[in-house]
Amino acid sequence: MVIFEMLQASAQRVPDKTALLCDGEAISYKALEERALSLAHQFQRLGVKKGERVALLFPNGNEMAVAYFACAAIGAVSVPLNNRLTAKDLIYMINDCAAFLLIVGDPFWEISRQIRPHLSSVREFVYAGPERKEGAHCFADLIAEKQRPELPPVLADDTATIMYTSGTTGLPKGAMMSHRNIFANARNCGAALNYKESDRTLIVVPLFHVTGLNSQLVAFIRVGGTCVILKAYKTAEMIEAIEKHRITALFMVPTMYVLMLINETLPKRDVSSVCLAAYGGAPMDKETIIRLKERLGVDLYNAYGLTETSSLTTVLPACDAVRKAPSVGLPVCGVQVKTIDGRGRELGPGETGELLIKGPNVVRGYFNKPEATQQSIVDGWLHTGDLARIDDEGYVFVVDRLKDMILRGGENIYSIEVESVLNSHLKVLESAVVPEPHPIFGEVVKAFVVLRPGEEAAPEEVIDFCRRHIADYKIPARVVFLDELPRNPGGKVIKNRLREMG
Repeated sequence: MVIFEMLQASAQRVPDKTALLCDGEAISYKALEERALSLAHQFQRLGVKKGERVALLFPNGNEMAVAYFACAAIGAVSVPLNNRLTAKDLIYMINDCAAFLLIVGDPFWEISRQIRPHLSSVREFVYAGPERKEGAHCFADLIAEKQRPELPPVLADDTATIMYTSGTTGLPKGAMMSHRNIFANARNCGAALNYKESDRTLIVVPLFHVTGLNSQLVAFIRVGGTCVILKAYKTAEMIEAIEKHRITALFMVPTMYVLMLINETLPKRDVSSVCLAAYGGAPMDKETIIRLKERLGVDLYNAYGLTETSSLTTVLPACDAVRKAPSVGLPVCGVQVKTIDGRGRELGPGETGELLIKGPNVVRGYFNKPEATQQSIVDGWLHTGDLARIDDEGYVFVVDRLKDMILRGGENIYSIEVESVLNSHLKVLESAVVPEPHPIFGEVVKAFVVLRPGEEAAPEEVIDFCRRHIADYKIPARVVFLDELPRNPGGKVIKNRLREMG
């Protein structure tokens, strides 16, 4: 099944049900289908053909979803852009994918004007804001004309979306996701996370990232659920939205759940509607898992994936949320995983090596980068760059990125182990550790720590705490306090930036 067929199937089954709700605007499944088709017709009128790239620079919102499904309907390739990036980064991505059309949502008109003279391939501009702008077509006018496009045959293996990797080093690469990749992920969300037609999800993570787009928006459209979209994340507003809209399913990064638990408005709100809470992008300590289960009474699922796997690769079942707390779970349907050593030899249970992934969710490769594709995907196996071990029950434990492992005097130190200890400190909200050069040991552990709101601590207090819980060679040699950790759109800490800090 291709992407637009998922929307069509739900529009036929539950035409009057609310598909999207953002800023008080509710759009039914039938209306979403009609708006997407109207916009798709206008795309064709502007010259967009099957396989042409359409760049999307939007905040979270209904317009983003309409534009995405419009592209899918006519076989155009949507390119969701990270709206937090600089003008230089946006120029690189738009030119790299040779986008034909750029749609700009409010409030990104000004940055679009800055980058416009530097875009080599873009022929048409659309502004999806509250007013008309000179030099751009008006999004509202385009969807208002109720005309149907000529629908070309769209195949499962056609590229549907190019999503740029939020890598921490080098230039980002455009991962080409096929309709088959995205459908496989949507199907696995339904199976592994138990999404149902009666569910209402709250999308607070960015729609330009695989979690928000593939594992919430598309996955919920497939089952006929309702997507409530917040344009920006704020803890108190999120909690209010859960109560107001009787949200049943969440998918967020662990820090958001921690902030939710300690927010002063939580005791005043009824959040009993939530049944499912998925998380990913970072590990969650066992104590937080237990507190969430006690406070919310929810089923908790730890999910692991990458842009190159279209989102889900493994899911830790709710029944094992505490028993296997450090694990990212078991492979989802149709996905194979294994670990290898530096010589390419497959490792046995409990041995740590690079995690490889194979399945219908693995992307076709990187746009216009055959060498990078050949290096990353070998015989169908994606080399993730993540260090992991698989236990004798088949559960995957991601222990570090290959490039983030700290080698101290010949001893391997996996950052996740140290971070888990740091995060168990009652005053610590989150942490990240990186290697710091050392004249004798080569590298030692350097920890960056974010304290919970209102808390104070000295570096020695944190180091003493670690001394009581981990081996001496793993104890941070230095602790640096930050207001927040730098993160990519998927919620993963950008450790390259931390390494550059003094």
